[in-house]
This record gives sequence, C-alpha cells and structure tokens, in this order.
Amino acid sequence: MSRRANLRPRRWAWMVGVVLVVVPIASGGVAAWALNSRSGDGHVRLGLPIAPATASAAAKTHKGRRPKPTTTSAPTTTTSVSTTTTVSAASTSTTLAPATPGSDVKIPLAGFGDMLVDQGRGRIYISGGRGSSGIVVTDLQGSYLRTLEGIAPGAAGMALSPDGTKVYVAASDSDGITIIDASTYDIGWYWTGTSLGEPTCPRDVAVASGQLWFSWGCDGGPVGIGRVDPETRAHELHAYTADTKITSPPLLATLPSQPNMLIAGESGTNPASLFRFEATPTGLEQRVWRRTDGGSVLQLAVTPDGSQVIVPSGYPYYHPVLRTSDLTEVHRYPTTAYPNAAAVRPDGVVAAGINGAYDEDVYIFEPGGSTSIATYEFGHLPGQETWAHTLVNGGLAWAGDRIYAITEQLSEPDNLTLRIRVVG
Repeated sequence: MSRRANLRPRRWAWMVGVVLVVVPIASGGVAAWALNSRSGDGHVRLGLPIAPATASAAAKTHKGRRPKPTTTSAPTTTTSVSTTTTVSAASTSTTLAPATPGSDVKIPLAGFGDMLVDQGRGRIYISGGRGSSGIVVTDLQGSYLRTLEGIAPGAAGMALSPDGTKVYVAASDSDGITIIDASTYDIGWYWTGTSLGEPTCPRDVAVASGQLWFSWGCDGGPVGIGRVDPETRAHELHAYTADTKITSPPLLATLPSQPNMLIAGESGTNPASLFRFEATPTGLEQRVWRRTDGGSVLQLAVTPDGSQVIVPSGYPYYHPVLRTSDLTEVHRYPTTAYPNAAAVRPDGVVAAGINGAYDEDVYIFEPGGSTSIATYEFGHLPGQETWAHTLVNGGLAWAGDRIYAITEQLSEPDNLTLRIRVVG
C-alpha cells in the first residue's frame, strides 16, 4: 500500500512545496525496526550475516534527460508475464518457467496501487491503482499464477483478513471494497457509498478490532475514514474522532500483535497529518496526532512489536522512525533524497527505498542501524538500452529472506517490474 490522492502522483508535485518551505532545514538523524503493514511475516533466522548486494549502475536520470545506458546490479532472469484479460473473477492461468530470486518479472499493469504478500498461501497480489481494474497474482518466486481482471475498479490498497481466507481491495474508482476468496478466487463486495449517490472512492483498507476500516475520498470531494462490519455489512463513512480535519485519503496500517491500534497517514497533503488511533468495534479514537516534517506519507512500516513506525514521505532525506505511543522521532535510517518506501521483516531487518535517479534504490539496515549493510540498484531490464527504472511509491515488501520491489519506467508505458532479491 500514492499512492496519494490520485494513487500515482508524480514525485515533483510535493517537491515544489519542499523547495519553498524546507530548504533552510538541515536534516539530522533517527533509527529502529519495523514491520511493513503490507508485508508477509515469514520466518527468518536471527543473527545471520546479510550478503551485500553488488552495486550497479552508474546512471539513472532525472526525467527529461536521456541517461547513459545502465546495467543491472547482478545477472537476473527476466520473465514476461502474459495476461488473459476477462471480465470474470479468475482468469486462465499461464504456465511459465519459474522465476528465481534475483529475477525481474514484468507485470502487465499500466500503474501501481499496492502490493500484498500472503506468505501463508505463497502468493503476491499486485494491484494497478486508479484507472485499472486488474490484480496480478504470482507465487513467492515471482512465477505468474493469474490475472484477476475487471473485479475492482481502481484497485488500490489491499489487506488480508485475520484468518487469511479473504483479500480486501479498495476500489478507488467506485463506491466499494472487493472481497477475494483466497481459496477459490470468487468475488464478493462491500458497498461503501452514500445514500445520495455521491462517490466515495475508497483508497486503502485495514482490519482492527474486528472491523474493516477504509480510507476514502475522491479528487476535490469529502475525505474520511470509515468502517464496515464484516458480519452485517453495515458501514459508516465517518467512524473516527480526530483533533484535526483529514484532508486527503490516508494510508492505513495495523498489526496482529496490536489488534486495536491503527496508524493513518495522509497520502496527498504536504506536510501530512499522521495519526495513531485506538480501534473499537464502533469507531476510531485518536490517541496521538502530528504532522510529517516533509511531504505526503508514501508507506507505513510498523515494527513487529508495534512500538515504532517508519514513515517515508519524500522529505526529509532519510527514513524517520517514530515511536507509536507519541509519534516522536526516535531514530533515522540514513538513505538519501526522496524516500518513498519501507518494509520490515519479522526479525527487524529494514528495507528502505527511495525514488532515486542516480542513487541506489533500496538500502538494507539491521534493526536500529545507522549504516546500510546492503544496497540494490535497479537499472534497465536485460536487453534494453533505455532509461533506468525507479522504485514506485510504497513498492516494498518482505517474505522470508526475499525482498520484493516494484519499479517503473515512466517514459515507457506498461513497464511495471517486480524485482526479487535474496537478502541473506
């Protein structure tokens, strides 16, 4: 799980505000560990050294200037994912050679909404965002399983039910939430509209205190956080109390170890409001509120014990770690310009991503570390002589010892790629 108000805003929008407002600010330092609200919870052994990734590439580029040809950081396998487009829930599976860790898997989606790792069933779900209705499903090795087409208009944020039997998908071009049966791929629906027929455009979803919470808001319209009762299907659109008005649909993060805590961060406001709510069966009660130091929240990664959250927001040029009890900054993972993604595996190892034209794309840190122990740079795909790829907003997740990253090439439509790398 912008990933902002239009789900795929470009990096320069928030930079205008940064140039005007935050140029005088010097960046300082913070650190901790975190669990990505969208990532899997695979078992990994503690204490194992992480093999450094080979640095690559010399030249990524700013938009508008042709770069030198780039090279990939290590030999990789490229798999093209062919898709069967239908208007039904489950499209025909396609048999392909299995992808391997270290492979680059082309994903047949024009845009990116969210990535959900279901480690229990060995699947990765990738949604296409606003303007798309498709979800691509692969296994944990990146091998293509199927495309679910036409099931969720504007397929955006996703969440897994606590028992792992359902995948909830915010349908941001509609007034509802799609329900995917994880066993059969059968499709259900929660309506989240208004009695007057005004659009609501659900943006993200999360489960806490037995309720399905969803952020919502169309461009230029009302915004809020609502809830759906999974048993009765009854919903309300303003199911929270807060000290300040929510002005853009927030990203949502919850954690099984803290079933009544919900973190929300605005995805289209600079600076953005960040909240910690206490979830009850009837509503969200604000416990803490603060603003980010820079731009919109681009991903939320909560620590395994729920005590801290990493909040990349484009600026400042590091990954800040906030204590969830009071949202005070307690550590910094030193990366570089335009932080836009973060994920944490269960032993606390952090993957911190940036939208970088010339820098490494992903930095790996030990819990609370201040020096990266591995980095990854994603150049063009093998056989291409083209612009380098960049990490999409919110495009990181873990499963076991694998890091999953989604990259895009804006000058080449339909060039979304799943990068799989083994991290020790």
